[in-house]
Amino acid sequence: MMKNFFKENIYKVWLFLYKFLKIQDFEYRGLTKGEVNIAKTVFRDLINYDDVKIFNIPYLPWQPKNILRAPNGRLFVNKEIFCKDYSQCSIAMQGVFIHELTHVLQYQKHTNVVVRGFVLQSAYYLSFKKYNPYKYKLIKGKQFEQYNIEQQGDIARDIFFEKIPNIIIRS
Repeated sequence: MMKNFFKENIYKVWLFLYKFLKIQDFEYRGLTKGEVNIAKTVFRDLINYDDVKIFNIPYLPWQPKNILRAPNGRLFVNKEIFCKDYSQCSIAMQGVFIHELTHVLQYQKHTNVVVRGFVLQSAYYLSFKKYNPYKYKLIKGKQFEQYNIEQQGDIARDIFFEKIPNIIIRS
């Protein structure tokens, strides 16, 4: 019971901790109309867009400044790259945004993004960076859900860039 409470309220815990620690310039917001519009080109209505929040704080203290994270249905962004509307950013940043929204979709479908991400990143480092969890080969007939979570993110990005057909909706 306590586990479910924490899982469902983690962003409230973060808010409390950041207020308690008196971190300056803390912000969060929902998605803009433009962000929802670009997301719908890939995900249509598979994501509950009203539940998505974007925080201008890192999820982890050691999170690199140029990295977004979406481990729990919310996006965590260092304030240096926090944007008022990612649909107005560079096309490359929009691609990163779409990749991270894939993790939101996974979370909303009850995938433990934190654990699966940890396993994939561990494999990357334990293989001395020979295993790349993001690299994928699109295989005819293979369902979107059969790819690992990072491959799914890059597939969504490539769908957004119109490099490949939309296998998310097809699935």
